Amino acid sequence: MEKKILVVYVGVAGIRGEDIEYFVHKVVGRITPTTFEGEIIVIPIQSADTRIECINPKYITEENLVNEHTELMKELNEELRHQAEQLKQFYQNEQENTSGH
Repeated sequence: MEKKILVVYVGVAGIRGEDIEYFVHKVVGRITPTTFEGEIIVIPIQSADTRIECINPKYITEENLVNEHTELMKELNEELRHQAEQLKQFYQNEQENTSGH
């Protein structure tokens, strides 16, 4: 079986900032196929809809392009996790600042 890439766009509109990470993990855990072999990239989006796209790297035939795209997707995933953590920290700081006054 060819390894594929699933890109999961999780709609987080209306979810409190501090709850986004938990919500995303819960949704991804429920919709990820148990027999899936490949990489899963999760992208929270400001929408009410959640969708999945399957990327088949088989259509990229040159090995260097496959490696390049794999690295780019890993970098994107790391950056998105970093941004989610930054947002979480921002919302936590906002709550601390507003509850102290």
